[in-house]
Amino acid sequence: MNLRWYVTLALAAGGVHADEVMLRNAVSKGLSYLAKEGEVWMEERECISCHHLPELIWSHREARARGFSLNETKFNEWLAWANERANQKQHGLEQASMMLLAMPDKAAPDHIERILSEQKNDGSWKPGGQYLSMQKRGEADANANAIRLHLLALGAARTSSSDVDVVTSKAKKQLTQASTPTATESQVFRLQFARLAGDKKDDVALTTALIRQQRGDGGWSSVIGENMSDALATGQVIWALHTSQDAKVRNAVTKAVAWLLRTQRPDGSWEMDYAHISKIDRSAPEKSKSIKEVNDIYVYWGTGWATIGLLQGLPLAQPMTD
Repeated sequence: MNLRWYVTLALAAGGVHADEVMLRNAVSKGLSYLAKEGEVWMEERECISCHHLPELIWSHREARARGFSLNETKFNEWLAWANERANQKQHGLEQASMMLLAMPDKAAPDHIERILSEQKNDGSWKPGGQYLSMQKRGEADANANAIRLHLLALGAARTSSSDVDVVTSKAKKQLTQASTPTATESQVFRLQFARLAGDKKDDVALTTALIRQQRGDGGWSSVIGENMSDALATGQVIWALHTSQDAKVRNAVTKAVAWLLRTQRPDGSWEMDYAHISKIDRSAPEKSKSIKEVNDIYVYWGTGWATIGLLQGLPLAQPMTD
C-alpha cells in the first residue's frame, strides 16, 4: 500500500494534518487502553467475548508487524487464555471465528472444528445473542452476517479439506437468499467475503454503497441510516477499504482517519453510545447492573476496531506471520 496518501492528510474541512508520527501516537494510545481494560476483563470474567480478547490480540498482532514493541510473554498469555475459552460451548461461536481472524497464521484446529460441527443442516449457523437479540440488525441480517463471518474465518485460516468444502457449499446456498443489511458491519463482512470469493461485481457494488453512506464528518454509523458516526463502524470500514487504489475510496478513508484522530479521547479510547447499537432498553436499574458497565463494553469494541483501522495506514516492518 502507498503510505503517503493515507498518512499525509490535509483536510480543510477537519483542519487535521496527520503524519506517521500522529498515527503511531494514536495507535499507541489505543493499544494501551485495550491492554489495560482487556486485563481487567480477563480478571473479572471467564468469557473472551466477541469484542475483548479477539480485538486485543488482533490489534497487538497488527501493531507488532508494524514495528510496535510487544510484551511477548503477556501476548502469549492472552492468546492461550482466549483460545481455551473460545471453544467452550457456552460461549458464542463468533468468538472462535473472531480468534481465527485475529490470528490466521496460528489457527487453532479446535476453532475450525467447532465451526464445522456447529453448522446447521440448512447450511446456516445460529447467530450469537449479541448479534441477533441485542442489536438493531434484524434476524435476516444477523443470520447472513454470521454465515459470512464464519466463512471469512475459515478463509483467513486458509483451511482446505473436503469437510470445509462441504460446509462452504451448504453455507453459500443460504447466501443466495435476499437479505438487506441493516448494520454497517454486515456490509463490511459482505465486502470481504465478495473479495474472498473473487466476486468483483459485488465488490464494486458494496464499496460504492459504503462510500455513499459515509457521513459528512467522515465517519460511518454502525446502524445504516442513523445520524451518528461511531468508531466501531468507522474502523471496520477503513479495514475493508484501505487497500483500494480508487481516488474516491482513498478520499473517503482519508476523511475517516481524520475523524478518528479528532475524536480519540485522552485515555486512548473512543466514545460510544450503547443505545445507538443495542435495541435493549437498559434504562431501568433492574435491567443492568450499570449502564456505564454496558456502555464500556461498546467503548472497548469501538476502540478495538478504530485501532485496527488506523493500523492499516502504517507500513509493515515485518511479515504478518507468527
